Amino acid sequence: MSREIESKMAMLSMLVREVKADNLNIRDCIDMHQFCAFWGAFDILNYFNDVVILVHGPSGCLGNRRFLPAMGHLGECDNKPHLSTSFTNREVVFGGEKKLVDSLNEVNSRYNPKIIAVLTNCCADIIGDDVEGCIEGLPDEIREKVIYLNSGGYSGKSYRRGTEMAFKLLAKHLQTNQHTIDITNQEKSVNLFLRRWIWDQTKQEEINEIKRMFQMIGVRLNKIFNQGLSFEDFYEMQNAQLNVALCLFFGMGLFSELNNNFGIPYSKVTAPMGLFATKKWLHEISNILELDVNIEELDEVKELEAQRRLLVNEIGKGRKCIIWTQTGERMLALVKLAYELEMEPIVVGVEPSIIRDKLPIFEKEILEDGLDVKIFVSKYIEDVNELIEYLGNPVIFCNNNYFPDQTVFKYRFAQNPVYGFNGTRKIYQEMFNALKKKSNKYSLFVEG
Repeated sequence: MSREIESKMAMLSMLVREVKADNLNIRDCIDMHQFCAFWGAFDILNYFNDVVILVHGPSGCLGNRRFLPAMGHLGECDNKPHLSTSFTNREVVFGGEKKLVDSLNEVNSRYNPKIIAVLTNCCADIIGDDVEGCIEGLPDEIREKVIYLNSGGYSGKSYRRGTEMAFKLLAKHLQTNQHTIDITNQEKSVNLFLRRWIWDQTKQEEINEIKRMFQMIGVRLNKIFNQGLSFEDFYEMQNAQLNVALCLFFGMGLFSELNNNFGIPYSKVTAPMGLFATKKWLHEISNILELDVNIEELDEVKELEAQRRLLVNEIGKGRKCIIWTQTGERMLALVKLAYELEMEPIVVGVEPSIIRDKLPIFEKEILEDGLDVKIFVSKYIEDVNELIEYLGNPVIFCNNNYFPDQTVFKYRFAQNPVYGFNGTRKIYQEMFNALKKKSNKYSLFVEG
């Protein structure tokens, strides 16, 4: 049995190198970041309350849009206007350019928005409608407020590529505004990017925690990239000395543009989950902004270090740990948490497509910073159960209740705060609770 188990083991660094070298035949997997470029661009532009999005093409792509946020980060439906040129068979055959021009005039007349964003979906891109030409022919007062992207997902561009395209488009719009702040005479300030698909109460708790930690080190929060942003808020992002993120994968596209165009640096340290990661996140901010602060001497750091030692003693130093999750940064954050608690982690069921789509994150964390971990290449539950039996009594990081009579840490990240010092406290307490209670074989029905 041990030989069979060991044959399915590898190191994550090896997989990242193979993906980077394009040596693998990678199949796509179901993940939010595997949505197409249209959805990535739509999600970014939909953050703004003074942008009206007009989708050029059939209305099908918008059919379930208003319900998706209720399944994700908002807890309520998207009640903004959902506008489409609504292709019929006629437009597919003869083109939809006239319909686009008519729709732009109607959108401007009805809503008079600050910005009209035209996004094409697959059909309009495939038939080759001249969107730019249509916009150029508009009256000046409308043309000047229209931005557009060819974002049809049929091209194979991923969700992430769509977000990057939208961020570049927004950054180009910022070039009309001068970045004139004198940073030598200003209080140090930063812009914050939150993680996505997070419930409102949890989101607010994490915002409050980040603000609180910034106050500890003498930093002011300038702007938060959050739903309900105005373009004026976006312009004011130019007035910060640093961009930081809870999820670097999300903000990297805009961070690069702001750095290239306005010289605003960004922190590449991300996911401040757990004591060590939170300290590193604050250290990086402090170093870039040249702050005179000693993170290690903060009272909360000393308090949490004492709790960490107690938790390590409770877990047992060197205990095996299985991590079963995806989404890239969360997986890496859980690996760091396991190392922080002096466990020996093994990541199960890593999808190469996730690594390919988020390669910059894995390159930085694994190949540059030296974070590495064993991976178990099978994702079948029968194989994972054999791995558990082989390891003995591992701690299992998994949101699902597949493993009765095992120690399962299933703290749900979308519904609970995880970042910062307060997030660390909650995680430590949940880990203590998990150690005291084995997963019930009926827990699929009775546990949250």
